[in-house]
This record gives sequence, C-alpha cells and structure tokens, in this order.
Amino acid sequence: MRLLALLLLLSPLLSAQGEVTELEVKQQAQFIEAKREALLGKTDEAITLFRTLLEAEPKNDAILFELARLEYAAGNSSAAIDALRQAYAARPNDVYAAFLAELFQSSGRYQEGAELYAELIAQNPAVAENYLERAAFQVRAQDIKGAIKTYEELEARSGINPEVSRRKHALYLGMGDQKRAERELVALVEAFPQQISYRHLLAGYYSSQGDDKEARRVYEDILAIEPADVRAQLALQDTGPQTIDAGATDDGELMALLARTDVDLDLKIGKLLPMIQQVASTNDRALADRLLALTAELRRVHPDAAKAAAIEGDLYYHSGRLTEAAAAYEATLKLDDTVYPVWEQLLATLYLNNQSVELREYGEEALDVFPNRPSVYVHYALGEAFRGDFGEANSFVQQAQLMVSASPEATAALEEFAKALKQLEDGSSGKLDTDLLPGGPTAPLAFYLEQRADPDASALSAADHPENTNALLLELMGDTQSSAGNKAAAADLYQRAKAAGSKSATLAQKIAQL
Repeated sequence: MRLLALLLLLSPLLSAQGEVTELEVKQQAQFIEAKREALLGKTDEAITLFRTLLEAEPKNDAILFELARLEYAAGNSSAAIDALRQAYAARPNDVYAAFLAELFQSSGRYQEGAELYAELIAQNPAVAENYLERAAFQVRAQDIKGAIKTYEELEARSGINPEVSRRKHALYLGMGDQKRAERELVALVEAFPQQISYRHLLAGYYSSQGDDKEARRVYEDILAIEPADVRAQLALQDTGPQTIDAGATDDGELMALLARTDVDLDLKIGKLLPMIQQVASTNDRALADRLLALTAELRRVHPDAAKAAAIEGDLYYHSGRLTEAAAAYEATLKLDDTVYPVWEQLLATLYLNNQSVELREYGEEALDVFPNRPSVYVHYALGEAFRGDFGEANSFVQQAQLMVSASPEATAALEEFAKALKQLEDGSSGKLDTDLLPGGPTAPLAFYLEQRADPDASALSAADHPENTNALLLELMGDTQSSAGNKAAAADLYQRAKAAGSKSATLAQKIAQL
C-alpha cells in the first residue's frame, strides 16, 4: 500500500545512475539517518535532519515528502502542506496529490482541496473519483452551488449515477429547493425503473414532505413491480395523519409519533433515547427488539437520515447481533461518511465479529477519510494480521505508535499489540496482558492466541458463523477438524481461509494434503 508507493518515490534519492559521488553517498547516509530517527519516534530530530538535507537540495521531492509526513505527525499542518506543495510541484503524482488532499481536509482548508481536485480533473477528465472528491471539498467549504456544478459535469460525461443523484438531492434539500430535490429522485427512478430501492427513496421523500398522495402513488408502483414488498405494503396501510401527544410513552403512541412526517427527527430520537441508553447499559435484547420495531418506522419516514441507521446499529450491537450491527453501520456511512465515531464503531464491530475481509476494506476507506486516527491504523493492522500479512500489520502499528507517543496508556497498549503480532508471526508464546489487547481478553486476537496454544474444538465451532472471514481462525478450525479425522469439514474451512485472502505459508500444503 502506501509504504510501497513511498519506496518507489524515494528511489531517485536512494539509487543513482552511473558513478556515485562522495557528496551523494553522504546525502544518502544522512537520509537514512533521518529515516531511522523518524522510525524511532524521534520526530523533532528527524525534522531537523530533513531540513538540513533540504538546504542542499531544496527541490528534492523525496525529502520534501518525508518532511511533510513528519511535520504532519508533529501537528504542524501548515508546514506539512507547504512542504508537500513543493514536492508535488517538483514531481506531480497521485501519491503526493492524495496526501495533500488529506492534509487539506484535516486542516480545514477545504477550498484549497477543491482547487487541487479541479487541477486533477483538468489533467485527466475521465477519472470520476476526482469529481466526487472535488464536490465533497466544495460542500465542506459551503460552496454548494459549486458542488452541484461539479456533479453535473460528472453526469455530463458518464450519465446518471445513483450516488451522485442522492448527493445532489441532499444538497438541494439543504438549500430548501424542494422541486430540484424531487427532480433528482424522479430522474433516478426513470433511469433505473426496476431498482425498487430508488422508488422507496422517492416515496420516502414525498412522505417527509407530507405529500401522501404522491407517496401512495409511488408505493403502488412498487407493488406493481414487486407485489411482496413489505415496506410498500405497510406504507399503504397507514390511515393518514393522527392526533398524537408529544409526550407519548407507550409503543403504539411512539409509533404514531415516528410515522409523522411533520415532526422533527431529533425530537423523535429524543423520545427513544432513554430506552436506547438502557439497552446500552443492560444489553436487554427484548427491549432492543421493541426499539428495533420503532426504529424501522423511523428509517422508513427518514430514509436519508444517517442518525436513524446508526441507532439501529447501536441496538443490534448492544444486543449481541454483530452481523446486523455492521450492516446498519455500513448503511449509516453510505448516508454520511463524515462522522468518525460511526467509522470506529463499524471497525470495532467487524473485528469482534471476525469479518476480517470487510475490516480491511472499511479500514482502508477509513484511512482515506481519517488519516490521523490511531484506532483506524490498529483496526486495519488487525485485518491484515488475521490473513497472515504481518509485515503490513506491523507497519501500521508502527505508524499508530508515532501518533500516540505522548500517551503512556496508548503506548503501552500498542506495545502489547506488537508483542502479540510477533507471537502470531513466529509461532512463539509468552505472557501477554490481554486486557491491553484490542477488544480485551475475550476479543478475537486474545481468543485466537489462547486457542492456538490449546485448541478447543467446541469453543472454535461456537465462534464460527457464515460471515467469519478471519483466515487464521478458519485455518486453526480446519486443523482441529483434520486432527479429529473430519477431512471434509477441514477442507471446507481451509478453502474458506483461502477465499478470505490468507497469506499463510502452511495453508496451501494443508489443502494439497487433503
């Protein structure tokens, strides 16, 4: 990933064509010394060394790039941006541009981020991602009209895109332009007439605007296409506006309140919040089920509200249904990917549920959105470790360690995590403080290390489920089945580990033997 790209970028400095001069040898040695200081967490010393190098080669992009990384790690965003701007000017490339965009976002310099992506679009108009990124920066800069224009430029090149239509719809709503907001969803339905979910978006929008007639018409269209659609059936059973008491507390009255399109979403959430907090503190599954029935109505009435989806995720999470919780958090991010706690909760849920493939996928996305959050690096490292890519896992742990060097508690936890990774990699054993490991003593990392030392077939079997893509755990489960003579079960588990992206050195041999 980023480490490989970095090595490629450094190649002009670390290798020379033709005869190497004494000065070049000295500069290379100074560069290596600066890198060593950086890896040891001596950020200030490394910055000083790289600045000294820069005096001799002020336009060396590799030095400027390293300096930008260190300034950013030290919290000097402006200095990091200045250095990276110079590196990008000296040698424009995607790696520098992506990092520069991260810096603009983290420092709140959104207009400059939009200008960067405008430049990238001019260089290569065919890359759709650059339009989306530019529009996202424009929205953060409150240039809503500019963002809409960028989306329209993308549509002019590639046609109607569901994600773009939804974003434009949300922007028009925020501007109070109901007609254009409606027009976006109507155009989306017309472009994809068989896609039921887009018709639900349109019907939900009409309901939110109090246009019951149009909402009913769209639900009837849905049932004409898919007669068994439960959401449409339930929507058509509504009896219309009801008189409700804003202080209502029983489920029937709450359901009526939630069904109202003219009641503010936050007011509705406020009514549910005490019970949600009770579920979080007691893990009461029965109460969670009651609330899930209510939040289903909340999502129906507010289909574009990320808060409603997040509430469902919390209810599933605190009642022990991690697969459903992950799906709800994923739905939340599709509606709004700017809220960091949702990313962290999703990553934690995927980790605890052994959904390692998804953990890597969302971890990589989270790194793009929140590149300065140590927890994201830890979770991505877990995803890589559970498929046996320990080099990548260790790299991300080291980056997290640089970020938390001022926190003794976080440093101690990462040191324990690094020890656990070493045990995973070389098969060694040793005492670990499992309370400090990610998720604690009952979480997948501690569980795997315990089971590897003393496998319990029944405990391993109980930890398995259809969404389990923890390649190391699946391989260990296969080993126990193989030892018990259940070769068919072992072969199935080994194949699942392979499909999960395992990089285990022993897996291929085990599959061949079976």
